[in-house]
Amino acid sequence: MQLVEHTVRALRNDTTMPAQLRHAIADCIIIGYFFLLRPGEHVCARGDDNNPFHLQDVSFVTPNGTFNAATATEAQLQAATAANLLFTTQKNGERGKTVTQGDTSSALLSPVKALIRRVRHLRSVNATADTPIYTVVHNSRTDRVTPTRLTAALRSSCYAIGNSLGLRPRDISARALRAGGAMALLRADVDPLIIRMVGRWKSWAMIRYLHRTATATHDFAARMLTSGNFTITTHPTLPADAVNLIAPLHVDETDHQLLVNAI
Repeated sequence: MQLVEHTVRALRNDTTMPAQLRHAIADCIIIGYFFLLRPGEHVCARGDDNNPFHLQDVSFVTPNGTFNAATATEAQLQAATAANLLFTTQKNGERGKTVTQGDTSSALLSPVKALIRRVRHLRSVNATADTPIYTVVHNSRTDRVTPTRLTAALRSSCYAIGNSLGLRPRDISARALRAGGAMALLRADVDPLIIRMVGRWKSWAMIRYLHRTATATHDFAARMLTSGNFTITTHPTLPADAVNLIAPLHVDETDHQLLVNAI
């Protein structure tokens, strides 16, 4: 999160590129990080990896209902408390389903506010509903936010503060946003199964991306010392209390016998 924030603020203060472009890069970094997106979904990747979300795939949740980004009024955008991304052709996404992220207290580092800024820009240039969210118009020309631009911005900040975070510039790329967002959720004690669902990982391969320091283990030994004394009891049949516990699971006979044998 420190690297994301530093990068976003550096981009917004940069004067070497058009404001619309640097703001778009910053917002795409925020969107990719909070939604755990693959580069081709929020920025323009090459070939088969380019499966972007479009303007019409974004909607906003307000106290008065949910409104599509292509048609929402300014008042509805201002009232948004959460944002949805609708899956169409994205990898491992179930077509017609959405992933939702809520707002944050930050005026800048919020997936909802970042998407609103993208929507406002696209609508200000009369973009069609099927325009990818990574599209940006500056100096009368249509451009795209690319993984290369995200990587360059992130590495620039990594040169500045990476040493204090244990990060090297060569370790960072646009793909790091997905893993970084997952790590933030893990450190926030979000169930790994939920992280896997949000990130659309089909297997537990996501665990490979998460550094061992994602989970604090300093008190594990003390907890093992106090919880390690137990006795294995062999039951000819499953105890009544265990039967009551597993009854709602509707296990079949095979599962039941395996459980009995294990106990």
